[in-house]
Amino acid sequence: MIIDDVMTDKITLHGLGFVQVQLEGNQRLHVWHPELPRRACFAHSAIHDHRFNFTSRVIVGTQLNHCFKMERSEDGAYMLYLHEGSRTAGGGRPWTPDGRANLVIDGELKVAAGNDYNTIAYDYHATTPGGDGRVATIMAKRGEYPAGAHSTCTFGVQPDTDFDRYQWSPAQLWEIVTDVMLGQRVTP
Repeated sequence: MIIDDVMTDKITLHGLGFVQVQLEGNQRLHVWHPELPRRACFAHSAIHDHRFNFTSRVIVGTQLNHCFKMERSEDGAYMLYLHEGSRTAGGGRPWTPDGRANLVIDGELKVAAGNDYNTIAYDYHATTPGGDGRVATIMAKRGEYPAGAHSTCTFGVQPDTDFDRYQWSPAQLWEIVTDVMLGQRVTP
């Protein structure tokens, strides 16, 4: 069961290595930058799904979107973690073990600025910034569903359940957004 305590902070850090800015119309600006912290287990836990459909338009740089087919298996290479429940003090949701699975690559897209890609709710994917690691996208939700989303983590690796979305100040995050969007550092 989802507890509808959506993220209301205007700008936060995400454990997958991007800044998230809440926009009107069910949209979010996502900004990747090589200096941003990621959750400690990132190399083992980047594959995830969403409880909503979305369209993501790349507005700066090139985004790599890796699509996966999930096959549940008792001896799967990945542990699935369900994200349902109230947000934690660090801004994330609980990580509840939800069985094991294998994740098989099912396509890769290289999406340059000015183009977009679509993702269907509960389809597994991972995104990585191309080039110099500076990428910005606008993600628009296109339909939301009641069951929680999942993150995955390589079986045997402890997920970083305590990643703090508030470890950087809003001013520091806006500096990153400015750097990517304008191509230069501007001190707020």
